[in-house]
Amino acid sequence: MKLKIALVFSLASFFLSLIVFLTLSALFPSWDLSFWSGLLIFLVLEMLILSGVFDPKSPLFGSVFWRGSKKYPVLALTFDDGPSEPYTSEILEILRKYQIPATFFVLGKKIELYPQAIKKIAAAGQEIGNHGYSHQLLPLKSPGKVVKEIRRTEELVFSATGQRPRLFRAPHGFKSPWLVRAVRKAGYRPVAWTCGVWDTDRPGEKTIIQRSLKGFQNGAILLFHDGRGLEAKPDCSQLVKALPAIIEEALGQGYKFMTVSELMAVGRDTIKKVDAVTN
Repeated sequence: MKLKIALVFSLASFFLSLIVFLTLSALFPSWDLSFWSGLLIFLVLEMLILSGVFDPKSPLFGSVFWRGSKKYPVLALTFDDGPSEPYTSEILEILRKYQIPATFFVLGKKIELYPQAIKKIAAAGQEIGNHGYSHQLLPLKSPGKVVKEIRRTEELVFSATGQRPRLFRAPHGFKSPWLVRAVRKAGYRPVAWTCGVWDTDRPGEKTIIQRSLKGFQNGAILLFHDGRGLEAKPDCSQLVKALPAIIEEALGQGYKFMTVSELMAVGRDTIKKVDAVTN
């Protein structure tokens, strides 16, 4: 599917570069643009557009929140693709033990599989974000279908918890020129991440810890998973084993933890909440 997305947007880049080339040739005939000039235009446009699609942090198609203020030693832990049991419950217990807030970006289909788990997330006071319903890649979906994915999960969350999420993270962070606008019109704030740990690759507990430590920086959002796409029985045991060491190392380095929404508030307005957390 990723290859299909790349081919579609590469084709769009080609036609856009052709229009640019012909327009420049008509407006500035003295430039005598060559084939190589056209190729350069295409390569530059393709690089920009594919970066906008596949780079979760790229602002090309609209701004996405991927890091908080650099002024304060705060981190946000996020968990995608859940809920999945027993791992969501095990992660919640670790967070409870250390009194750590986090944000869970949940899938609608996984809520249907584990309806009690989403209730546990809410009961624990953790933040719930929207990760869509089916974990489909969204760049080739129309704005209407993007909103449908969001609303379907929103209703499942509301039915189970009485809450309506207001943060949305696209599967894999992939975007289209219209996705961010559709997300915002649906009443959501699009969110990416600062450091992807790629724990779903199951690289081993030590590697997960090392990758996480490399991502420690003021305002960072760390991406973990309490599921793996739509897999009914994913294995997130390595992350569960690594998480206490990650938290303890962060606390030892003087970091405090916030939800993504709290991190947004720090960058947006006052120092008061940060002072309350870091003191």
